[in-house]
Amino acid sequence: MTQPRKPDPSKPDPHNPAPHNPAPSRRDRTRPAEILGLAAVFALFVGAGVMFSSREFVLALEFTGATFVVSIVVLATLLLAISKPEPPEGDESDRSGH
Repeated sequence: MTQPRKPDPSKPDPHNPAPHNPAPSRRDRTRPAEILGLAAVFALFVGAGVMFSSREFVLALEFTGATFVVSIVVLATLLLAISKPEPPEGDESDRSGH
């Protein structure tokens, strides 16, 4: 008697062509750090400008914090706006039947 062959993991499954759990790329893993770093640079620039112009440390801290939060929100929103939409796994709207 012949034994059934085990599927080769290196070849795609013809019944399920899409990978079920792909690992995120390095760029996807570092994207949050990029957003936080850019927001920090914006905040430090605004904070330094306020500090040099007003000479009030508390006011500079307030502007730095507000700029950091606002820039995170704006950058994340812009990133969502330009990214490609991914359909949810359970989405069955692309089927031809009802």
